[in-house]
Amino acid sequence: MSKEEEERKRQESNGRNRQEATRWQQIGNERKANYDKNQKKLERLKEAKSKLNNSMKNFSQFENQVKQYPTKLSTGQFKGTLRDKFDEKAQKMGTTLHKEENSYQQNMAKLDAEIAKKELEQGDLLSAVESAFDMAKNFLASIF
Repeated sequence: MSKEEEERKRQESNGRNRQEATRWQQIGNERKANYDKNQKKLERLKEAKSKLNNSMKNFSQFENQVKQYPTKLSTGQFKGTLRDKFDEKAQKMGTTLHKEENSYQQNMAKLDAEIAKKELEQGDLLSAVESAFDMAKNFLASIF
């Protein structure tokens, strides 16, 4: 093979390697964009969890106050059917509040599951980003 043919083949090979490097760079950029987008979702989920956690604490304190309220009132001044009705309503309110607290806990469990899922996705996406950029780097390194 002549030097001209060798040079032409080298140039063709370098051209293919540049194209592949560019293609893998684009793939890496797309995967990085997906990673960044997913990271924002993950941050929003964590923020929502934090807010829900604070709401749950406040709600639990309120629930405890409501449950304790009937026992704080003396039976000496407040008795009879009026007291019985009050106690019954307070008990219903406590039950309703407890159901609501269970709903909060279910939502917290859903958030925890979604956060765990997103964190796993982030690990996969990060590996994919690194892999794509490594491929681009390898193609660029093979240009001679």
